[in-house]
Amino acid sequence: MRARRTIFYGWWIVVAGCVATALSSGLFFTGFGFFFEPIRTHFGWSRTILSGAYAVSRLESSILGPFLGYLIQKFGPRLVMFIGFIIFGLGYVIISQANSVIVFYLGFVALATGADPPGFIAVMTSINNWFFKNRAKAIGFAMLGLGIGGVIFPPLLAFGLNNFTWQSVAFTTGIFVAIVGGIVSIFVRSSPEPYGYLPDGAQKNENRNRPTTPNILRTGTKNTQLVGTENFTLVNALKTKTFWVISVAHAQALLVVSSTGIHQVPYLENSLGFSKTSAAFAVMLLTSINMIGQLGGGILADKFQKRKLAAFTVLGHTLAIIILALATSTLHIVVYAIIQGLSWGARTPVLTSMRGDYFGRTAFASIMGTSQSIAMVGMVIGPLIVGYCADQYSYETGFYIISALTAPGFILLLTLDDPLPRS
Repeated sequence: MRARRTIFYGWWIVVAGCVATALSSGLFFTGFGFFFEPIRTHFGWSRTILSGAYAVSRLESSILGPFLGYLIQKFGPRLVMFIGFIIFGLGYVIISQANSVIVFYLGFVALATGADPPGFIAVMTSINNWFFKNRAKAIGFAMLGLGIGGVIFPPLLAFGLNNFTWQSVAFTTGIFVAIVGGIVSIFVRSSPEPYGYLPDGAQKNENRNRPTTPNILRTGTKNTQLVGTENFTLVNALKTKTFWVISVAHAQALLVVSSTGIHQVPYLENSLGFSKTSAAFAVMLLTSINMIGQLGGGILADKFQKRKLAAFTVLGHTLAIIILALATSTLHIVVYAIIQGLSWGARTPVLTSMRGDYFGRTAFASIMGTSQSIAMVGMVIGPLIVGYCADQYSYETGFYIISALTAPGFILLLTLDDPLPRS
């Protein structure tokens, strides 16, 4: 009875995940764009050179993904996440001391490596193990950090860069990330069983007849006989259409996320004449809407067909970047921020929980890491395309190309079958 009255520890992991994603989102995905122009102006580099740093870091992260999955399964998510945040902070410190392209690239690779895969895959692996019925909902709450970080940190970065040198702001940010991220990682645990629970907080002796997962995963028009998804291996996952469809569609969505994450602030400032403070408020609006998308996506994904929800988020990304390219007023930016925020917010819990639904718990970290590696292709080429077009033609040209590459993901996700009902 005493155990029943306590809060299920899985929800504390969700809170830790929320803080972790807030740091990654606010200080890397949406936050680093504020360093873009000060660094470019200070060194006189082209946008292509700066975008190249992002591409190199994403390529390195894609290679690292499967290895991270292995490390998480072997050593647990807590240690991997802790080391990841130390590297995240170290990256900012190195960038603050950069005096050449090579040093900047090294710092940015460290920054991006620590900011994304270790924390995200570790948290998602932990939540996937601790939740079953409420998996998408828990992921949605954890991913609220994407919005929270985007609301809190951009104004602080804008204020810092308006009043101090970009080097001092980068150095302070690095120390802050290492300390806070290291503390948060302590709360993460791998799975509930060692603590006397089953997923969702059920006691072991309460749920002996817990539903099991079927041994067949429907992929396309042909049923593929595989190991039961509670013991799904990476090798078996790689043999399914489902794995590749989710991974490729995710990459197409990340074309938009990476392109706008790096280039939306300089685009607003240089092409549309926004001040740094106004650009910060635009980012805040987008990430505030992102929070609504996280909650809505997590709740809807536990009630409706996830493949259709995922497909419409990719369609939303496509429409959003087209609107951004056509924008001529603040109203257009508001519409872009709403559509992009809802699509980005909802997509994360939907796609992540889909992987758990299809492939189970045991090898989730390896499957997630490998799938993320494939998806990182979108993170690599998106900023490069837009950066090159901005230097040679215009930002708008780059945005149109990205929209054309993203749109097919809508149809691709609709080709999936739903996982068979649980017995």
